[in-house]
Formats: sequence, structure tokens, C-alpha cells
Amino acid sequence: MSHHTPRSSSTALMALLITCCAAAAAAGDDHELTHLHFYFHGINAGQPNASVVNVASLHKNGSTFGDVNVFDCTLREGPSPASRLIGRAQGFVVHAALDESGGFTAVDLVFSDYGEYSGSTLATMGRFNVMAGPSERSIVGGTGKLRFARGYLIVELVNATDTSIVVVFDLYFTLAH
Repeated sequence: MSHHTPRSSSTALMALLITCCAAAAAAGDDHELTHLHFYFHGINAGQPNASVVNVASLHKNGSTFGDVNVFDCTLREGPSPASRLIGRAQGFVVHAALDESGGFTAVDLVFSDYGEYSGSTLATMGRFNVMAGPSERSIVGGTGKLRFARGYLIVELVNATDTSIVVVFDLYFTLAH
């Protein structure tokens, strides 16, 4: 029967912890951070070519809590609606804050003409409130060349009118291949 002192057990545990941390840090060095920058263009319901539609509204009193919007909006290289189309943002928003300060989004970014990422997608989710300044969402995965993507997306309002919205997307992610 072997006898371990608390000190030798602590030392062994500490050595194991340091080894695991060093291995994890070394593995993390293989993943280069990628930055993508483009613009989301939405056209509100009731307009020709609407790309944002309210599909559920529970309230008659003007509150948006509980509302659900779906969208299939263009992703473009620049803030102009005439800039090059690179893909689409397809997803939904659930207005999930009682004080109407924001909601929850799940969005697939589908790239159709974006160089090496054409035919690939990124999946994002998180809190939505572009009117309050920049907001951050998680990048939780991808397909094609973007498979296993993990990172974050910063969203900031560029312009909003009664009929349309333009938002800049800055994405930062790694690919764990």
C-alpha cells in the first residue's frame, strides 16, 4: 500500500494542470483569427421586395415583446444597395425583452459570391439591439470552407429609415480543422 502526502498529491496535480494548459495553448496557436467585413441590407415589410417580415405579433398595444420576424436579407460588400452582392442573411428575431430593448437572433450567413467562401455558411446567434450601439453575437459554426468556425460578430447600425436598414458586420473567428 502506497502512502501519498498531501504535498506530493498537490505537486502532481499542479504538474498535470500545467501540462494540460500548455498543450491547450499550443493547440490554440494553430488557429489563425480571420476577419470578414461586409454589410447587411434589409427592406421592411410592406415595401416592394421586402426582406424582413413580422410573422407573429401578440399585442395590440404597440408592444413588440413576443413578436417574431423572419428575414432573408442581402449581404453586400459596401453600404450602398448597388455594391456587389456576396450572399444572404437568413434567420429570425424573437423580441424577447420585456422592456423592448432587444431580442434574440439566429442567423445563417450564406455566401454565394465571396471568393474562397462561396458556397459556405456561418451560423450566428445572440442578442439583437443595433439601435443601442454596437452589439456582439456568437459565431457557433459553419459549413463548407467555414466548417467548425467559432468566434464573434460585431454588428453596428449604419443607416435606418422607415423602409430599410443597413448594418455593418465585422466577424472574427477561427477554424478548428
